Amino acid sequence: MKKDFLITLSFAILILALGFFWYYGTGADVHIADMTAPPVGVGSRGQLEIMLQNNGSEPVDVWLEVENAFVDENGESYSTSRMIISNESESLWSAELVSLQKPVKLLPGNNTVSVMLGYKLPGEYEVEVKVSEDSRPLDKASLVVEVPPPELLLELEYEKERMGSSDVYGIYGYLINHGLSSARDVSTNLTVINERTGKTAFTSSRTYYVRDNDKSALWAWSDYPYAIVEIGNGKPSGESYMPVQNVVIGGSEDRFRINVTSTWQDQVVSAELLLPPGEEAGDAYD
Repeated sequence: MKKDFLITLSFAILILALGFFWYYGTGADVHIADMTAPPVGVGSRGQLEIMLQNNGSEPVDVWLEVENAFVDENGESYSTSRMIISNESESLWSAELVSLQKPVKLLPGNNTVSVMLGYKLPGEYEVEVKVSEDSRPLDKASLVVEVPPPELLLELEYEKERMGSSDVYGIYGYLINHGLSSARDVSTNLTVINERTGKTAFTSSRTYYVRDNDKSALWAWSDYPYAIVEIGNGKPSGESYMPVQNVVIGGSEDRFRINVTSTWQDQVVSAELLLPPGEEAGDAYD
């Protein structure tokens, strides 16, 4: 009885060993030699370069599964098995060269495969690559991809002109992005405080979009000022200043603090102007 049990156990171990060898030991000799990916901007298309080493003497077809290659605005991750591009392509982004769940042919030696990346949120993402042949795992590796946030800055400037007995200040603002990532729906608030009374004279809000390494003008109408402040030394001009809607009218005794604040996620930037500026304000009070 004991002998029969030992024979049965030995046979079971042999079957398991053969199965293990078939599953893991008979596959192609393919390894991930290297992976690189530069930082990717939010909303931009990135690229993961995978160096696959085929140590065999014949070409071999392998399948790639890349996890965490795409992450949407809700933080949901998507696999990219349909977004693998063969290095046999002449143009990297040609649609016909995108593997639609097809194997990638590896020649003997080193082969480079490019995978598209895309993220809607900044952060660090661990991208995992799995290589298999006919469902047999061959190798896997991971790489952290950096997705930096936008680097926002606000600038304000003004142009002064005389209209009758009034000084008119046209205010121009710019939302600047020095980062790799674009920024959508940047909430921007304008607040005008009358320094003489301490009261808020005007407020308005609007959202803006600024691309990576670019700037957007804070205007509602192209080439028009973002806001206008009229300082009357007598009777107001009566000008409507349309289509500009951010308009403040004051008298010679008034001085206005113009504050603009932009918010994107947890990033807040602001800029200020005092109108009339220091010397002109002093002249007005004399």
